[in-house]
Amino acid sequence: MRLSPSHNSSYPLIVILSASILPVWSQSTVRILPLGDSITGGPESCWQALLWRRLQQASITNTKFVGSRSGQQCDFEYDGANEGHVMIQATGIVSEGKLVPWLESSKPDVVMMHLGTNDVLNNKPTAEILQAFRTMIDWMRESKKVMRIIVAQIIPLDSVFCEECGERVVRLNEAIPEWAKGMNTTESVIEVVDCWTGFDTDSMTSDGVHPNNAGNEKVAECWFKPLSRAIESVGRGEEVSAAASPGMGEGSKLGIAAVAVTVLCRWWW
Repeated sequence: MRLSPSHNSSYPLIVILSASILPVWSQSTVRILPLGDSITGGPESCWQALLWRRLQQASITNTKFVGSRSGQQCDFEYDGANEGHVMIQATGIVSEGKLVPWLESSKPDVVMMHLGTNDVLNNKPTAEILQAFRTMIDWMRESKKVMRIIVAQIIPLDSVFCEECGERVVRLNEAIPEWAKGMNTTESVIEVVDCWTGFDTDSMTSDGVHPNNAGNEKVAECWFKPLSRAIESVGRGEEVSAAASPGMGEGSKLGIAAVAVTVLCRWWW
C-alpha cells in the first residue's frame, strides 16, 4: 500500500530516523597512550584506573587505552594498557629510540605524557629534558599528523637520595609551558596539565616519589578535564582512528545521512 502525502504522521518518521543516524557515526573510538615511568606504570600506580572510572561515570566511553604494558592490579577491572616503564628517562627514550616502535604498534590519537622524574633524579639539565620532549613530539607527529598531546607538569619529588631534586622539578615545570607554546601547532595541539599544584609528597606519596591512594586520586583528577577535552575533539570525527573506523570522516557521515533521507523520501513519494 502506497501512502499519500496526506498522511502527515509520517513526517516525524523521516526526522527521527535521519537524526538518529548522525550520533552513531560522530563518536569514534579514541586511542589513548599513557606515556611515562613508574609513576605511570609502577605497581602502586592506580591513577589510570581511577581516571578510566571517572570517564565511564561521565559517559565518556568511546576510549581505548593502548600500550605494550598491562594495567596494575587495582580494586576493579579497567582498561589499563600503557607505556609506563620503571626507571625510564625521557632522555633515554630518545637516545635508545624506544618511542617510535611504541607508536607504530599502538597507533594512538592522544598521548598523555608524565615524564622527567628519573631525568631529574639523574641530574639531567632542564634544557636536555626539554630537547628530549621536543624529539618525542616530532616522532608523535610523524606517527599521526594531528596527534593530540597532553604534557604534565610532573608531581613534586622529595627523595632522601637527592636533596636538590625538588627544586629541579620546579625548574622543569616552570619551563614546560613556554616550551609547549613554542611546539604547539594548529593541527597538533599540545595542552599542558598541572599535576604539581596541590600535590603533597608527605600525604600523597609512599616514598616521596610514587603516589599512594590519595596521590593516585589527585593524579587522576589532574588528567580528567584535559583528557576529556582531547577525547571530545578527536571523537567528533574530524580525524577518526584507522583502527576504529577507516575513512569515516565528516563527509562520509553526512553522506550516510543524505542516503537515509533519500531512501525515506522515495518511500514516501
